[in-house]
Amino acid sequence: MTAIWSKPSTRLADLCAVLLILLISAVTAAIGAVHTRIFGHDIFIFLDAGWRVLNGQRPEINFNPSMGPLLSLLSAAGLKLAHNSPNGIGYMSALVGGIAGCWAYAISRRRMAAIPATLAGIVVALIATAPFPIGWPPNVLSHAMLYNRYGYALLGLVVLECFQPGQSTLIGGVSTGVVSVALLFLKPSYCLVALGFAACSVVIEQRGLRRILGIAIGLSAAGLAMMAYLRFDFAAFGSDLRLMSAARSSSLSLWNVRWSLFKGLGDFLPLALLAVLASSLTLRLRPLLVTALVWIGGALLLATNAQPSGYPLNALLALLLVEQGRAAIARVSWNAPRFPKPETVLILLGLICYAPIAIGDASGLAYALVDSHRNPPVARFHATPLRNLILYDTPDGTDADQRSNGRAYVDYVNDGVDLIQRVSKPDQTVFTLDMVNPFPYALLRRPPEGGTPALAFNHTFNDQHKPSPKWLFGSADIVMVPKHPASSEPDAAALFRNYLPAIQSKFTLCAESDWWKLYRRR
Repeated sequence: MTAIWSKPSTRLADLCAVLLILLISAVTAAIGAVHTRIFGHDIFIFLDAGWRVLNGQRPEINFNPSMGPLLSLLSAAGLKLAHNSPNGIGYMSALVGGIAGCWAYAISRRRMAAIPATLAGIVVALIATAPFPIGWPPNVLSHAMLYNRYGYALLGLVVLECFQPGQSTLIGGVSTGVVSVALLFLKPSYCLVALGFAACSVVIEQRGLRRILGIAIGLSAAGLAMMAYLRFDFAAFGSDLRLMSAARSSSLSLWNVRWSLFKGLGDFLPLALLAVLASSLTLRLRPLLVTALVWIGGALLLATNAQPSGYPLNALLALLLVEQGRAAIARVSWNAPRFPKPETVLILLGLICYAPIAIGDASGLAYALVDSHRNPPVARFHATPLRNLILYDTPDGTDADQRSNGRAYVDYVNDGVDLIQRVSKPDQTVFTLDMVNPFPYALLRRPPEGGTPALAFNHTFNDQHKPSPKWLFGSADIVMVPKHPASSEPDAAALFRNYLPAIQSKFTLCAESDWWKLYRRR
C-alpha cells in the first residue's frame, strides 16, 4: 500500500487525474439544474444576477450583487452556455469544479505523490460541484448557497499552496494572490481567511521573498483586472463591502465563533490524532499548528455562513498531514519487523479523515444524476424558461421552507407571471419586494437597474444599514408586493417596514391576484 501511495507523478498519472476531475465536471453539467428539495427560491439569486450581466449591467455599478461581482459573472457564463436555461447553474458549477480541481492537482503534483495529489484535485472538484448545501444530507438536493461551496473550493487551493512543505516558488505565491482576490470578489469573508492562511504560512514555513513577491504580484494583477471590469469604481465596491459587513456583523457575536469551534471538535478529533502522529514523526510542531489554523479558519467561516455544520477543508488537511509524516519517515531507515508500519497507519488514518467529505459529496452528485432522469408528478412553472425546473414539496420543513419550494413557490411565481403579463407591457421592468426577484428572468424581460439579487435581513441589509428605496427600485416600472412572501417571516417583515411605505408613496396599486399586489409607477 505504501509503495503504491508514494509513486511520483508521471504523464500517465497526470492524464488520469485530469480525466477524473473532468468526469466530475461532465456529470455536473449533465445534471444541470437539480430537482430541488429545499430553498428553491435561492436559484433565482444566480439566475437574476446572471440575467442582469447578460443584459449589459455591471455588478456594483448597475446593481448591488449581494455577495460578490464574481458570482454574477460566473452565473452569466453558465446561462450563456445553457442558452438562458436554468441548467446554466449546473454548467457554472461544472466550470468552477473543473478549473479548481485541475488547479489543485497542479499545485500538489510537485510536492505530493501521484495518488494524494489526485485525491486533492478530486475532493476540491467535489466540494465545488456537489449539489446540496454544506451541512445538509447529500440527498437534500439544492443549489442554495453555492457561493459557500465555491468559496471552500478556492480556499482549498490556498491551503494546498500555503501548507505543503517544499521549496518556495514565485508561481505558488502568484496562485495564492490570484485566488485570494477571486475570493474577495466572490465572498469577502473567505478572502480574509485566505490572507490569514498566507500570512501564517510565511511565519510557519519561513518562506522566502520570492513567494511573498509572488503573492503581491497575484493580488495586484487579479485585483486590477477585476477592477478594470468594474471601471475602477472603488467607491461603489467599497460601499457594497461596508453594507454587507455592517448587515452581517449585527448578527455575529463571539458566541457564534465559540460555538462553531465547539461544533468542529468531533470532526477534528481524528485529525488531531493524525497531527500528533505527524508531529511525532517530524519532531516539529508544524502539523499541529497547521491543524489549529485550519480549524480556526473553518470555525470563522461556519460562524459567518448560513450553514449548520461542515468543515470541507478537513479532507485536504488530512492529505497534507499524511504527506508531512510520510516525508519524515522516508528520511530515516525503518527496519523494525512490526506490522503495520507507521507509514501504513498514517495513510489509513488520513484516508479515514478524507473519506467522509469525499464520499458525502460524491454520493450527492451521484444521487442528483440518477434523480435528473426522473419525471416526478410535481407542480410546474408556466414561464417557458422555467418549465424544466422541478421543485419538490418540503413537507417536513418549516413554514418558510415550504413557501420557498414545491407547489407553494411554483404557484407564487405562476400567479405573479400571469398578473404581470395581463396588465403590463413587455418593455416594462419589474422589481419584487421579497428576498429574490424571479420575474425578469422568468419573463426574459430587461431587468431594472439598481436593486440586488438577494434581500436577506441581517445578511445583505438591516434596519440601520440598507440600500435606499431609490437605489433598490428606483428605475422599476412595476413593483410586485407579495401577499404571502416566500422568504421567512423576519425577512419579509424587515422588507415591508423598510420599503413598503416608499412604494405606496411613489407607486399606485393597479391590480391584485391571490398572491400579489401590482404597483405601477405614478
